[in-house]
Amino acid sequence: MTFSSCLMYAKKIFFSKSQSSDSGIGKRSLTGAIACIGISLVPMVVLLVVTNGMVQGMTSRMINLFSRDISVSVYKNSMYLTSYENFILASKKLADIQGVEKVFPEVRGMALAAGENYRSGAFVRGIPQDTFFADKNFSLLFKVVEGRLDLPDFRTAVIGEKISEQLGVHVGDNIKIISMNTAGKRFVPKVAQFKVGGIISSGYQELDSLWVFIPIEAAFNSLAKSSCEFVVGIETENSFSEELSFIAERVQTFTFQDEGFADSRVETWKEVNASELENFASTKALLVVIMVMIVIVASISVSSSVLIVVMERKKEIALLKCVGASPNGIALSFVLTGASIGLAGILIGVPIGLLISVNINGIISAIESCVNFFEKFSLAFSFGDSHEIAKFHLLDPAYYLQDIPIEIPVKEIVAVVLCTLLLSALVSLIPSVKAGKEKPIDTLRKM
Repeated sequence: MTFSSCLMYAKKIFFSKSQSSDSGIGKRSLTGAIACIGISLVPMVVLLVVTNGMVQGMTSRMINLFSRDISVSVYKNSMYLTSYENFILASKKLADIQGVEKVFPEVRGMALAAGENYRSGAFVRGIPQDTFFADKNFSLLFKVVEGRLDLPDFRTAVIGEKISEQLGVHVGDNIKIISMNTAGKRFVPKVAQFKVGGIISSGYQELDSLWVFIPIEAAFNSLAKSSCEFVVGIETENSFSEELSFIAERVQTFTFQDEGFADSRVETWKEVNASELENFASTKALLVVIMVMIVIVASISVSSSVLIVVMERKKEIALLKCVGASPNGIALSFVLTGASIGLAGILIGVPIGLLISVNINGIISAIESCVNFFEKFSLAFSFGDSHEIAKFHLLDPAYYLQDIPIEIPVKEIVAVVLCTLLLSALVSLIPSVKAGKEKPIDTLRKM
């Protein structure tokens, strides 16, 4: 049999019924197998799109709002840290290095933030007052929940949404920042008061839950130097470029040659966020493995349906062999039938998966609204207080992005399509080979 004749017979098997008394069973089994493949691919596609968008969204926020492409941690005894003016001027030296686009000097330190009635740990970040406007990533990725996104004066602070809830403060309220300074063997508290000018969120609560932004001048004067880290963030043209490691090497070489930057630690964003990136990768890999197992289980139905069709068409196979059809040709026809089942499942599952993926934020919001409505309704019906119910979130905002960026991973979806086709063909091999080995004489005797 030629390949074209095998293809024609596979087409006949796939689109027409056999003439046996059980003709409906084979057709129904093919339809069921197509449905199984399609249904298994829907969550696989949704998973790939959602995890890809989630990881990219989290990673972009970690890079652009915290670690930058490259970070230079200046040692605390540096002559550049005698004043905030010297620190800012020194950071501008790094801007002259080849490959460096922008520099962002920053003072970071852990402290205790106190409102009128509550206290909470805080991650204080002292930044130049124009950062929220000069840095496009800050203005793009931060959402203003309340107030304004700027630091107009020396005693204004911009705080994260979560810490504002913990402290019970709003725009216009005062908070105290308490840090601990060491004086010999004693710890001396250092207290500074700020007025909340804005409450913000990056959409990734685990990242910004404790952030308190204050002017860099105030950080130098109000925070204990012993508990602070002085960092110069460096922005390059492309965070994911292979050139990034070479730029980091040039920055490191410069710090070796400059006395004020001697002993500074230079790290790329991959090094700073290594633990988070490893966690993202392992979680995504685990979810993909689970989805792959679902597709493999669904592919068993392909093998079963091909086997049923082979049993239905024994007389057909016998007649074909009598007129010269080869065992390999018969087997190839049924393998092509199995691959066609996989292709039909792909044409159903992938578009549905993509349709759900691009509307995933709306779907999640609708599910949350329905659950919250029925919870309040059930509590009200039982004469309870509906305000006692904690709001249901399908994705906890403490660990996930509040809005999932939609990024369709074309290469990964193409890989899934090809693997599904290959798997459908492979699981069809055993019943197909059996069909090729059928003895026409034994079959014709039973006719």
